[in-house]
Parts: sequence; structure tokens; C-alpha cells
Amino acid sequence: MSVAFRAEVDMRSASSQAEAVAKLVLATSAMLFTSVVGVLLDGSPNSHARFPAWIRRCGANVNWSVTLNFDMETRRSDCLVLYADNGLQEFVEVRLVRGTARLRLGAGRTLAAGSGLNDGRTHAVAVRLTDQLATLTVDRSSQSLTVHVSPTLVLPTVATSANFSVYVGGLPAEFRSGQHLEWLAAPSAAFEPAFVGSIRNVAYATRCGDDVEVVRMMSGSGVRSGVDDSCADYDPCQNSAPCLSTDEGPLCDCSFTDYVGPFCDLG
Repeated sequence: MSVAFRAEVDMRSASSQAEAVAKLVLATSAMLFTSVVGVLLDGSPNSHARFPAWIRRCGANVNWSVTLNFDMETRRSDCLVLYADNGLQEFVEVRLVRGTARLRLGAGRTLAAGSGLNDGRTHAVAVRLTDQLATLTVDRSSQSLTVHVSPTLVLPTVATSANFSVYVGGLPAEFRSGQHLEWLAAPSAAFEPAFVGSIRNVAYATRCGDDVEVVRMMSGSGVRSGVDDSCADYDPCQNSAPCLSTDEGPLCDCSFTDYVGPFCDLG
């Protein structure tokens, strides 16, 4: 083999290796980008994070499935974790009930999975829907239910498309009264206790191909920037009112007591 030919082969090999490394870096970057999507919620009365609508774009008469995945960490046993609505009759609600994850759909359809999820550790949650099956998976433990899911399940109506995003950790306060409350397919979701803790790695996927949509939070309230637990240092709340650690310090939530005031001490 001549020196010139060997040099050309080496150059081609180096070029192929460089191209492979570049592709690997791009793929790794995409994976990392999906893994940093997350919020830390303080559980205050208006606490929530708003993500883009969970929209399915498959054509008619096509086998389809949609999935939504996230990791959560909390010590609150009863709270709303996630809610999505299409402004009609269909909705998707994930909440904790005594530390167990419960998926609720329209027409009274429910699934439950996991236990002790309020232990302050990270738990992986996945919701998968097809036209015939709903599946809830928590830490690799799955429960499925045969259903007929409307093809417009997560496609908002034109008139209310701005309002029916995916809400994580709670619903905005305006959904508790007036026209906003009437728009909800499951009005009780607006009155569930808010989530306290972190929701990370939120990702949507639509399967009528292999596309995966990476989402970013659009807006929110009660989203924390710090991780210090101010309630652990000083809990001023009375009458069994929960103390919420916020960036501004301890906050007493009187919503579920018969008392009012900054410290829930006024009857």
C-alpha cells in the first residue's frame, strides 16, 4: 500500500469518526435537553406550571397513541399533579390519593398505581393513551384499562385553545369560579390541594410516527427558584394549617382549615 493511499484512507476514517462523534453529540444534547425540563412548586393556593397543549396530529383512520412522561418528588399525600382538558367532555387528570397515583379520564374511568409516592423520593410516571387503551405506569408498575378514547381528547377547541394547556401542580385561581370553571370538563380538579415538590423531565410523544415533542413551561405561579426548606427552620402556622416553603419564607395555607390570617390563627 502506498503512503499516499494510506493517508487517504486515514483521512476518510478520521472523517467518518468525526461525523459519528458529531451525530452522537447531537443525540446526547437532545437527550440532555429533555431531561432538564422541570419546575419546583411551593404549593401556594395559585401554585401551578403551565405547559403547551398536549396535541395529537395523527390523520383519520390511523392507529395512534400519545404518551406523557414526568418524574415527581413530593411529601404531600393528596394533591393534583397534572391536568389536561380539551374544553369538551374529555380530560386527563393525575393526582395523588393517600400517596397512590390515580389517573382519571372522562365518564368515570380511573386507574391507580404505586403507593407511598409521598416519600420525598423521585418517582417516574407515564400516561399512555390509544383509541382503545389507557395505561398508567409508576416506577415500572403498570395498570391498564380498556376504553374508547375520543380522537380529540387533547385537542383544544378553537375558542378556548389558549386556556387548555397542560397544567402541572395545580390550576390557576381563575379556574375556581365563573366562566373558567364552567369550561372545565372536570371542575373538581380546580379545588384539589396543590402539589408541593418538583416535577422534572416533562415530555410528550405522539405515535403516528416516531416524533417526540420536547416541551418548555410557558408560565406559572408559585414556581420556586431555591430549594431551602424555610418551614423546617420556622413553622408559624397554627390550627394544623400546612406550612409552605416559598422563596419569600414560610407561608401558611389556610384553605383547608376554618381559620384565616397570616398564621391561620383567626377564627
